[in-house]
Amino acid sequence: MRPLLAPLEAFAYGPAYAYLNYKIRSSEPLDHTTIWEELTRDLPPVADWVRTSWPIRPLRSFLLGAKMKQDHVLGIAAHYDVSNDFYELFLDKKYMFYTCADFHQPDETIEQAQQHKADHILGLIDPKPGQKILELGCGWGPMLRRIEEHTGDKENLYGLTLSKEQVAYNDQHNGFHVEFDDFITRQYEPESYDTIYSIGAWEHVRPKEIAPLCKKLYAALKPGGKLVQHFFCRVPDPLFATAICSQLYFPGSIGSPYRSHIKAFEGAGFRITHRSIHDYRPTLRAWFDRLVENRERALELVDVQTYNRQLTFFPVSWRYFDDGLGMLVRWVLQKE
Repeated sequence: MRPLLAPLEAFAYGPAYAYLNYKIRSSEPLDHTTIWEELTRDLPPVADWVRTSWPIRPLRSFLLGAKMKQDHVLGIAAHYDVSNDFYELFLDKKYMFYTCADFHQPDETIEQAQQHKADHILGLIDPKPGQKILELGCGWGPMLRRIEEHTGDKENLYGLTLSKEQVAYNDQHNGFHVEFDDFITRQYEPESYDTIYSIGAWEHVRPKEIAPLCKKLYAALKPGGKLVQHFFCRVPDPLFATAICSQLYFPGSIGSPYRSHIKAFEGAGFRITHRSIHDYRPTLRAWFDRLVENRERALELVDVQTYNRQLTFFPVSWRYFDDGLGMLVRWVLQKE
């Protein structure tokens, strides 16, 4: 079946998509050394042109447009609702951040790097006891935990997620006010939060949803409140064909260009007071290595295809940033 599907998918979705899906469907766990090399190496110019140009733009727009009509929860569930124990195998042990860390030195552990990231974002949020704070797409609650460590105030911390596994994890381990809800379609009470922030969740906001959501969040903040963001965005405006590959990992999500975010933020009334760029590649490599180290346990928790999908996800994402197609940005947006 795999050899038959590959040429059909290559024609319809492009050779990069077909190649990845062929690897993911393997009945055996992929060899980690081979797959990292194959997915991150430079290709001959002609092969690279085919990789980034097929399907042609009208066809890729049609394919992605169809995906963008599905409910957000389907894509989130497909990626996250596999096993909390599985994610614990490769994420940092203290917080369980599934977002870009800050490696200050090449030999630092993922735990040290995620602590650096947590502390940096804590400084951007600058939380005070008694402030009502909301996290959009809170994951397993790592940043909420860091804020509680700093302020000692758990009662005023709130989170939203579309992963049932993450809701269960927060209920069991953290005790924050975490709801199963779509932060994009949610209706917010006006002027109800001192700070709203997201870390690695804004990537799931589709291009047409960004501007309306920014306006809703602006209205939900108290005067003088702020929106703190950590997410990666596209650098080039036109979508490369490799964007189709993202649907293997996050169906229904697609990144938007850097300039689109600026226009939406400022169009909603926010003033940008901080903007910094960070390197995602060391984090992706660290997660990949941790997953490989724990391969035996991973295959006890999930099936081979889920393991293979995750194993390909890290080098594919590394290549995305190494090619300069995306960049990780942190923002502080002030409501006047």
